[in-house]
Amino acid sequence: MKLGKRLSMLDKAIKKRYSIIWDCCCDHGFLGMALLKRRAANRVYFVDVLKQPMQQLSLILQQRFSQAESRWKVFCRDLKLIEVPDKEQQLFIIAGVGGDKTREFIQSIHKKSKHLEVDFLICSVHGNYLVRELLIDLGFKLLDEVIIKENKRFYELIYVSYSGEREISKTGELMWDLEDAEHLEYLNKTINHFEKKAKVSPECYQGILDDYKKLW
Repeated sequence: MKLGKRLSMLDKAIKKRYSIIWDCCCDHGFLGMALLKRRAANRVYFVDVLKQPMQQLSLILQQRFSQAESRWKVFCRDLKLIEVPDKEQQLFIIAGVGGDKTREFIQSIHKKSKHLEVDFLICSVHGNYLVRELLIDLGFKLLDEVIIKENKRFYELIYVSYSGEREISKTGELMWDLEDAEHLEYLNKTINHFEKKAKVSPECYQGILDDYKKLW
């Protein structure tokens, strides 16, 4: 089981041990299985709404991790319906879904875990500015952030915690290296995207466009 570049970067970002890691919208569960194998948490929970992939994942887990059945569980349901256990040191990984869904999931989990110090590892498809804005509003601090390019698509890895020491920037700060050609490509694509948006709806997007232009 070899992880692609994006999932490998998510795996490498997790350096501390958790009581529970939630592999949300997990699809085939490759990342969660890698974390289970290296014992990154006492338990790894897999969550996805798609029935067939989750049934297949359950069979694979039973075959590969039969001796560790107490350390994993599969949930075939909407992430917003998940009950968050009353345990500290939980990490929710939300990857591979759009920014709007990512924000919905973060808000839902946050409402159920306000008394807990849960961490989030985010890698959404687009919509990173508004995801970061929400994380700032909820009081999270930055642990790490990385730009990832895989299969000609760009992603932002955003790792946050209440116990982090750095403020979160809406446009990212630590992740940028503007001497890197790929980073410049990503910034130009982002600016071009918001220039088009700002022409149609300047009241919504001009401020975002201005913030990204400040990175130049």
